[in-house]
Amino acid sequence: MASTEDTALFRDVFQANPDPIMVHDADTGIVVRANEAAGALLGRPPADIVGMHVGEFSPPGFSTADANALITEAATSGSAQVEWTTRGPDGESRRVEVSLERAVIGDTTRVVAFIHDVTEIRQQERKHTERSKQLQTLMENLPVVVFTLDPDGVFTYSAGKGLDGLGIEPGELEGIPVYEVYKQYPEIIEAVEQALDGEEVRVTQEVNDLVFETWYRPVFDNDGDLTQVVSVARDITDLKRREARIETLSEATNELLYTRTERAVADTVTQIAQHIIDQPLAAMWSYNSDDDTLYPIGATSEAADFAAVETASDLSPMGPESDENRLFHDGSPTVVEDYQALSNPSAPQAPLRTVLFLPLEDYGMLCIGSPTVESFDSHERFLLEILASTGAAALNRVERETRLKSKQAELERSNEALQQFAYIASHDLQEPLRMVSSYVDLLDSEYGDDLDDEAAEYMAFAVDGARRMQEMVNALLRYSRVETNSGDFEETDPEAVLDRTLDALRMRIEEVDATITAESLPPVEADPNQVGQVFQNLLDNAIEYAVEAGIEPRIEVSADRDDDDVVFTVSDNGPGISAADHEEVFDIFHRAGAHDTDGTGIGLAVCQRIVLRHDGRIWVEPSDNGAMFKFTLPAVTEVSGDD
Repeated sequence: MASTEDTALFRDVFQANPDPIMVHDADTGIVVRANEAAGALLGRPPADIVGMHVGEFSPPGFSTADANALITEAATSGSAQVEWTTRGPDGESRRVEVSLERAVIGDTTRVVAFIHDVTEIRQQERKHTERSKQLQTLMENLPVVVFTLDPDGVFTYSAGKGLDGLGIEPGELEGIPVYEVYKQYPEIIEAVEQALDGEEVRVTQEVNDLVFETWYRPVFDNDGDLTQVVSVARDITDLKRREARIETLSEATNELLYTRTERAVADTVTQIAQHIIDQPLAAMWSYNSDDDTLYPIGATSEAADFAAVETASDLSPMGPESDENRLFHDGSPTVVEDYQALSNPSAPQAPLRTVLFLPLEDYGMLCIGSPTVESFDSHERFLLEILASTGAAALNRVERETRLKSKQAELERSNEALQQFAYIASHDLQEPLRMVSSYVDLLDSEYGDDLDDEAAEYMAFAVDGARRMQEMVNALLRYSRVETNSGDFEETDPEAVLDRTLDALRMRIEEVDATITAESLPPVEADPNQVGQVFQNLLDNAIEYAVEAGIEPRIEVSADRDDDDVVFTVSDNGPGISAADHEEVFDIFHRAGAHDTDGTGIGLAVCQRIVLRHDGRIWVEPSDNGAMFKFTLPAVTEVSGDD
């Protein structure tokens, strides 16, 4: 019977196998047979391989002795394995896995080497290993906490840089139930139980002094059963701190709206600066342009203690020659990394190091200091620069309000003096006017018949002058009493006030056949008697000037609501007022144009004084037909029914 080695079937299978195969002599390791694939692997005909020892084509470092030992192991134990890196005929390095199997052919023991190219497999495995390492490195360095829980709530994995803040090593939690680790945090246990029940949960949680934004995601198998809960927790402590600082800054901005003094602004700004960056050494200086010096006006108590002074005002001024004064005039926020390195500091004895100087436009400077050399991050600087800008705006408002209050006080003193003068003058003039008028009347009655025409005319001039002077004094008295004889503001119906005014003017209206129409007039918050004076003066003027011009008076009264005011309009068909007189017409004793009618020219001045008392305004608007007066009074504030 022929041996298997010599059969045609063996040869065909041996040669057709796509993997390289060699047959070795078990005793010597010599190749006694090689297939075509083996020849292709080594880049030589199979016949040339026969007779070679395996050590001749083994990779460097694998000697003939090593090869013989491996073949002997396979011949003795039945099999052996080795993995080589070999270089093919194309020069490319290939990774092969060699399986040595013992085979008894006839009476002869052989070792068959089955060679399998595992280059692609090893490359994939290497890539997988590299990716696994990269993923592990990424997981260990991500600024988050990543962990998984099994269906019983036991940690199966934990990693991430966020563990550092919790004082936990990666993997330290594995095998421990979450109920044990975080039993003192019921909100965490509640979120975990929701996730274990199959619900995806996103929640913000506090652990110790840290704040985490945590996402719990349940994972299910193909049957819909929970296999694990994957969770990612992101440390948002700094974000929350920044949000709190921004909120503090916003509150400070609102608070600064109500500061009324420079010192109050300084106290508010320094306290807020301390809270924004947790830096207690904050102080503020005000600039005096007269001597080009910055004077301290506010500081935190910590800053005063640090400088060994009792109050902020005891801090050192920053004179013209100081480095701080130069930085103020530069006008830009500046960080001095080491205050001790300045050539001419205003307070060389202060143990300051890093200082942030923030000029407040032309009003002063805010300084934030540290006893150590440290940096201000961009976010802190941004918030402090906003605070400085807000502080400068507050100082600007305080300056304007101070000037306004000073001007207001001056005007009030002037107004009081004017009222006193008008009241006293009008009273003091009453008696001599009455005396002049009485004696002129007595002369006229006693000696009038004895006077010639020229003397009689002089006498008439004297009587008329005394009368006109009496009217002007009475008018001045009415003008001065706008404030002194005023009533309280109350909800007033202008329609009712206008009706009373028309009743008072009824005889004059009927005498000249005047027509006065009125539309709906919204209620106002005003002194009803003074509103009546305004209506009466405007209607009286409109009637008088129309009659003087030979026109039958037609007057219209209307009003419209405009936000918090009611705008009244009184228009007529009279001769009108020239544009040049639109402003002067409200001056006391001023009468626009030439008129034959009697009048003191004080009626519109009284109207203006009354309207101003109500925080309103009065003006003349251009009109092609007659005169059009407008004035405003405060509207009645709407009150809900519940109130």
